[in-house]
Amino acid sequence: MKKTILLFTFILFSILSPFYQAQAVEEKGWVSQADLPEPRSHAATAAVGDKIYVIGGYGKSYATNTTFVYDSKKNEWSKKADMPIKLAGSAVAVVKDKIYVMGGNTLRKSHVENSSKLLIYDTKTDKWEEGADVPKKSFLGTAVAIDNTIYLMTQQETSTPNHFSYNTETNKWETKANGQPNSKAAASAVVNGKIYYIGGGSTNSGSNTIYEYDPVKNSWIKKGYAASVWYTSAVAYEGKIYIIGGRLGTYYDPTNMVQVYDPVTNTASKMDESIQFARAGAGNVVINNELYTVGGASSYPTESYTMKSVEKYTIKSTSSTNPDQGTNDGNGTKPDDGTQSDDGDALLVITMVNGLQKEYQLSMKEVNAFLKWYKQRDAGEGPGFYAIDEHDNNKGPFESKKDYVVFKNIMMFEVNKYK
Repeated sequence: MKKTILLFTFILFSILSPFYQAQAVEEKGWVSQADLPEPRSHAATAAVGDKIYVIGGYGKSYATNTTFVYDSKKNEWSKKADMPIKLAGSAVAVVKDKIYVMGGNTLRKSHVENSSKLLIYDTKTDKWEEGADVPKKSFLGTAVAIDNTIYLMTQQETSTPNHFSYNTETNKWETKANGQPNSKAAASAVVNGKIYYIGGGSTNSGSNTIYEYDPVKNSWIKKGYAASVWYTSAVAYEGKIYIIGGRLGTYYDPTNMVQVYDPVTNTASKMDESIQFARAGAGNVVINNELYTVGGASSYPTESYTMKSVEKYTIKSTSSTNPDQGTNDGNGTKPDDGTQSDDGDALLVITMVNGLQKEYQLSMKEVNAFLKWYKQRDAGEGPGFYAIDEHDNNKGPFESKKDYVVFKNIMMFEVNKYK
């Protein structure tokens, strides 16, 4: 007799397949704004006052040198003085009324080279000047500013040194302590005088680790975890860090997920309201209590799928679900444990935060026991891990084999029940 498969899925964390197509998602919260004048990804994007500046970046195929400015009060774009050279994938930071653009790639038809240039744009005079060269050529680095000092974390062919500071008053660079990984396309933000280095990756895999740098002690510590994301940027607001879009884990195509990291509780959360369009290499900024995501790329390779789209989200509350310890179903409601009759068998599929997927052929009685444990652990009760019997998958001269699944490492799971 042919079996009928009943499928029910508990999604605790938004994960996209590689075949995802960038389409508008019917989510509340994010509102479309006036499009960029031209498509851009991997641009140096920064907010000064009530305006957003989008500098350089990839156009349809090649690096550009344009400077566009968005007036958030008028919802209008205008053009400013071009950057002296064409650059994409530059790090960017703001000190007072000036925007500092560091490194980047000079991709054009016959020449590809990473840059060591420091270019400074004065938003008051609409003029460019050149600062002291970055100590190393860099591409897809990340930077933040604390007072008059800029901290640049670069991605290099060799691991050391890859962390520098720049004094905007003396125009001098200084080598700082390494401690963060030699990653590309990571994000960074500042909260309470500490720098947080988030995600990034190498080869075809993103990182889920967050590192904290103390500028006073000139030292790093491994802090916490978020979803494995890279080709994104992060913005800080009221003590929390918002990580918008990017490439998720080992997937090439981008995500529309928004994460919130709280350095105080050292937990990362998935915000209920996703951005409308999945995007990587976008510019993310905050003006007052409004988040903006600007441009980016809708697919891989990113330079070929650049976007004009701009979205805005007004921050009302930071309550959300923890990606490692999810409590909501993505719509602000808490799911029940989903237990069903103990009759029959099922395929339990568990996806971990690092992208690893495990499948278990179990009885429904065993599945319901797992669901009961998960619900209790979600409420803060019971052990932090669960033992799953491998049954017929046991190989080798062993009497039994069990997999111990750690609660905080579960991204999502689904149950495929046979009837």
